[in-house]
Amino acid sequence: GWVYSDDSKLLVLLQDAYRKATGREPKLTAIHAGVECGLFAEKMPWLDMVSLGPDMFDVHTPEERLSISSTMRTWDFLKEALKQMK
Repeated sequence: GWVYSDDSKLLVLLQDAYRKATGREPKLTAIHAGVECGLFAEKMPWLDMVSLGPDMFDVHTPEERLSISSTMRTWDFLKEALKQMK
């Protein structure tokens, strides 16, 4: 696992990009996902990172599925975030 940083500059940027892309306030939650971030944090503890993605259901089962509308919202949000980073 890993713990996000309360003073993350990346998190602040992504929160702003989310507001611009969706017109809503972002909701930060900790879930059982993002294992890769834990691996990166173990090797590079200085790394500023977040984990994000679309709504997924029944992950790692034969019934696994992905919300297409959530994927599109995530894509729009990510494009806005990248635009702000340049």
